[in-house]
Amino acid sequence: MKNKLIILTVLFLAFPAGAEAGDLEDIVAAIEKRWTDTAKKQTSPRDSNPAGSWLATSEGGLWQFQTPEETVSMITDSPNTLVFQPRHINVQIMGSKKDVAHAAYYLVGNIMRDGKPIVTNYRTRASEVFVKIGGKWLNSGAHYSPLYGGSGVVFE
Repeated sequence: MKNKLIILTVLFLAFPAGAEAGDLEDIVAAIEKRWTDTAKKQTSPRDSNPAGSWLATSEGGLWQFQTPEETVSMITDSPNTLVFQPRHINVQIMGSKKDVAHAAYYLVGNIMRDGKPIVTNYRTRASEVFVKIGGKWLNSGAHYSPLYGGSGVVFE
């Protein structure tokens, strides 16, 4: 019995079990924090991959590559305030180093301007890619598309 325990211990140390405990919770918390910060117009470039990320917004249009500063500016410089809540967040961690994750969820809420709703019943599907850099999960790409019956984002 003692030999089996030693062998199992050696195997677990030689072949670690992928993602660290708490990674799923960390990604969900990062998503929830970003949308809370977005509603306050207090987003941070430190939440995005320093190499930049690809984005397709729910207003339609083409993919755009943005630096972390451009991503922040899109939120903070807009006359609109995005007041969204993420729902039904599903995360899958993958990659040989378990340092890449895909998150799929829904966003619901309103788009406000001067304290008044200009888009009500905002509903969209969200799909994001995260990369673990320096022990932190950072957004590296996102795609948002309006959910049937909902409206897409309005930036202008």
